[in-house]
Amino acid sequence: MVDAEHADWIFHGGAVHPMDGTDPASALAVRSGRIVAVGAAAHELRGPGTEVVDLEGAALLPGFQDAHVHAVAAGLQLLGCDLSGVHGAAEYRTLIASYVADHPEPTWIQGSGWYGDVFAGGFPHRDVLDQLVPDRPAVLTSHDVHSVWVNSEALRRAGITATTPDPVGGRIQRGPGGEPTGVLFEAAAGLVTSLLPGPDARRLSEALMTAQAELHRLGITAWQDAAVGTAEVFDDSYDTYVSAAESGRLTAKVTGALWWRRDGGPGQLELLRDRRRRVSAGRFTATAVKIMQDGVCENHTAALLSPYRGLDGETGLSFIPPEELEAVVAALVAERFDLHLHAVGDRAVRECLDALEAAGTVPAGWDPRHQIAHIDLIDRGDIARMTRLGVIANVQPLWARQDTVLVATKLPFLTEDQRARHFAFGSLARAGVPLAMGSDWPVSSPDPVWGIHVAVNRTAPLADVHAADEHAQTVPLLAAEAVGVRAAVHGYTAGAARANRLEHESGTLTIGKAADLVVLDGDPFAVDARDLSSLRVRATFVDGVPVHEAW
Repeated sequence: MVDAEHADWIFHGGAVHPMDGTDPASALAVRSGRIVAVGAAAHELRGPGTEVVDLEGAALLPGFQDAHVHAVAAGLQLLGCDLSGVHGAAEYRTLIASYVADHPEPTWIQGSGWYGDVFAGGFPHRDVLDQLVPDRPAVLTSHDVHSVWVNSEALRRAGITATTPDPVGGRIQRGPGGEPTGVLFEAAAGLVTSLLPGPDARRLSEALMTAQAELHRLGITAWQDAAVGTAEVFDDSYDTYVSAAESGRLTAKVTGALWWRRDGGPGQLELLRDRRRRVSAGRFTATAVKIMQDGVCENHTAALLSPYRGLDGETGLSFIPPEELEAVVAALVAERFDLHLHAVGDRAVRECLDALEAAGTVPAGWDPRHQIAHIDLIDRGDIARMTRLGVIANVQPLWARQDTVLVATKLPFLTEDQRARHFAFGSLARAGVPLAMGSDWPVSSPDPVWGIHVAVNRTAPLADVHAADEHAQTVPLLAAEAVGVRAAVHGYTAGAARANRLEHESGTLTIGKAADLVVLDGDPFAVDARDLSSLRVRATFVDGVPVHEAW
């Protein structure tokens, strides 16, 4: 047994980066799940039962945190017909055919993870799925979760024909004569996905545990799930998180952003309040509300201030009218909910800022963590507003590179002015806007090391199958919008911890805080910036307990 005065763990022999504004240290000691010493004093706590870890010249950092992830949805993707590990139409066909052959029982074929750039015209067609799945309905969600690809049988069951009108907040892609092509955007996806048999509690639990293991493998000790509750494309994961937390199976610390249903009205406030009350402490809390204000640029549903290039005046979709958004935001601020606002286009960003500003003074004694997620485009004047309003920029750095998705399906539809304001992380940081970084997994890889690499270099990691071309790996996307290594690492540690309302517990290696740690095989502050994506996680600790080890 370890003496009460001795440490359970001592880490030494490498760089200890506290990320709290102090200099790197030489050692760190942990006792009873808490950090009890940083620096040379850690060695004084060594006892007969202390586990001593030699970092061998590598680095110890605060455990990474993901400020925007969909863990249950990602776990379901890993358990289903998962296309995320390849990038090509032929590869998709092979995986789908294999999955269909191996799963003769399900009434519906479900999968996800496809990228539109591998198809002619940027989107797949139902004819391909009809060949692979001729006798059952098939529904495959895109990697960005803003479109679904379905076969003719799925369209038939949903009653979608050439005369079916586009639903509010959605669009049915059509061919000659108005015939549906088999791709449904945004709310239109619900015409089919509402018919899907939902996963049972056991499946949802399995999905969460699968995702948790993957996130721990990547050094992630905490995250914010950005869609907890019933949504068009996400299953209700609230009970899944509660069950996992109560049973002790949830080893990560999770902040839930409860989903705001656009058609739910003010009556859903009581449900949100109740859900927050039920999980006011422990490893799962629900202090935020997620509002989705627009779509994505790739399918032209992101809300823009000026039209998309070459699309005859198209400016995208604002899912909630601005006046209604202001009323919703004001009601939630009055209830002391942190706002987690999805806004990709510059008009959506402005509408969210307008709503936050209109909400006025926050309740006394409350420090809000309002954040706008994604911010693909932002008007230069609105950067200063974000600083003034104290709004966190919740960004997904892995997207800020010239991969084939960006080059083929996004940039052609943006004007030169819009392109010049694309993923403006550097401008946001220089203006003093707090940065919190996340992945939006399963939209893209949850690997924080990859995210740090792209934030710093604005080029793709060498091993990323979705950017396996020399252009993406060598030509930066707006190099002036890069951030330094310290800012990038901060965004995945202290910055994300603040967005997750966990900064008093974690995010820095400070005496008294939880021993949520990640051990890397190299020092991100010492390696060549071009080699950042080659770093690997050796171990991940939560509350001083290893949750992943690869020594």
